[in-house]
Amino acid sequence: MNGSTDKNDAMRLLQGLEQGTMNAVEARILAGTLDPVLVHVILRYLREFYPASNPAASAVLDRVVALTSREPALVAKIKEGEKDPVSVWFSTEYSIADFRGRGSELIDLIVDKLES
Repeated sequence: MNGSTDKNDAMRLLQGLEQGTMNAVEARILAGTLDPVLVHVILRYLREFYPASNPAASAVLDRVVALTSREPALVAKIKEGEKDPVSVWFSTEYSIADFRGRGSELIDLIVDKLES
């Protein structure tokens, strides 16, 4: 584990990106403290539920791009999280679609698995 598994921080990042309640600098700092798996899952969740084909999603995707486009170390962290055994386990057992509107349950599941 290379970062925090604090559920509150993970939810702050998810909600901040989804609802626009934090700027890109705050999001980068917070993402930098979290476990790579959490950052990967949060961004995957947002990309799946806010696809580029949906015009209403542009603000969310703009925040995701602002988070990832200026920080190569963060992009590397996301890729590390994607390859982590917990991410692989999640992909084989669940679908992000199972958690539509239930981001907190997704965070709880991932944190519980990371901490077990």
